[in-house]
Amino acid sequence: MINVLIYLEQAFRNLKFRCKGRCFKFYLLMHGCKVGKGLKCMGFPKLRAVPNRNITIGNYVTLGRNVVFEIGEKGQLQIGDNVLLADNILLSTISEIKIGDWAAIAENVSVRGSFHKMLKDQPYRLQGNVSQSIHLGEDTGIGAGCVVLMGVIVPKGAFIGSNSTVVKNTELIPYGIYGGNPLKLIKTRN
Repeated sequence: MINVLIYLEQAFRNLKFRCKGRCFKFYLLMHGCKVGKGLKCMGFPKLRAVPNRNITIGNYVTLGRNVVFEIGEKGQLQIGDNVLLADNILLSTISEIKIGDWAAIAENVSVRGSFHKMLKDQPYRLQGNVSQSIHLGEDTGIGAGCVVLMGVIVPKGAFIGSNSTVVKNTELIPYGIYGGNPLKLIKTRN
C-alpha cells in the first residue's frame, strides 16, 4: 500500500512540474523564444528582463526552484537538450551564455557573463558594462556554490567542484575535474 502511495505522489509531482513547464514554455513562445518538448519546472523561473527572441531551451530540460534569467536586451541564452539546472541559479549576461547537452548546474551557482567597467574617474555603477560569452560544453558539471565569470569556456566533459570560481584565463581540458580557489586540475574522468 505504501508503495502505491509513493508512486501516486511521485506521479502527481511530476505532472505538476510538467504543467509549470508548459506554462513557462507558453510564456516564452509568446515572446518569440524557442522551447523544445518535455520542459519541467520545479518553480517558475524569474525573468529580470522581458524575453525577446533571445532564449532557446532544448528538449527535456529541468529547471529547479528560484532559477533567475537576467538576459539583457542583446543577450542570448541557449540551453541544450537534457540539461539540469538545480535550485537558486543566476544566469546573467548582456552577450551570450551557451549550455551544452547533458550539462548540469548544481544549486547556488552564479553564471555572470558581464560586469561593470572599473575605471577610477567616476562611480563604477555609472560606467556601463563589459561582457564576454560563456560556454559550458556538453556533459559538463558545475558544482554547488560555484561562480562562473565572463569569457569562460568549460570544455566537453569537464567538471567544476563545489565552491570554486572559474575565471576567463583558466586553462581547462576536456574531461578534467577541477576544484579550489584558485582553480586547479584534480584528476581526469576515466
